[in-house]
Amino acid sequence: MYPARMNLIRIKSTKIGLILLTMLAVSCSLPTVNTDQYHGVKTTENASNGPVTELHRLAISASNQQQYDQSVSYLQRAIKIEPRNARSWYYLAQSYWYKKSYRQCLDMIERSYSYSSVEDGLDNANDELKTQCMVG
Repeated sequence: MYPARMNLIRIKSTKIGLILLTMLAVSCSLPTVNTDQYHGVKTTENASNGPVTELHRLAISASNQQQYDQSVSYLQRAIKIEPRNARSWYYLAQSYWYKKSYRQCLDMIERSYSYSSVEDGLDNANDELKTQCMVG
């Protein structure tokens, strides 16, 4: 009786292991969300993190609906996931500019500058937004 029960336990644990392994393989093969249409050129940093690009999309959508506090919330979540993403900091700066929180806008632009690279093309956008914040 014991050997039969042990074999049954081994078979069940093997099946569970195979199911988990299959689920892992399927989840690894799922594509990430393509958000090129929302914010220009996709960088390798942004492309590697689906949740961050989805949060960017949600933040932009919230901003377009003038829900700036909601946009800030999405972007703060994106920054918690990927703190060195220059685009998250830039979008956050934009949200603060819309809220007329110019000091916070300037602080976020400085963060964006510190993480941006030539490839992401954010320097010109940061320059323009910085000028707007200083005038505002």
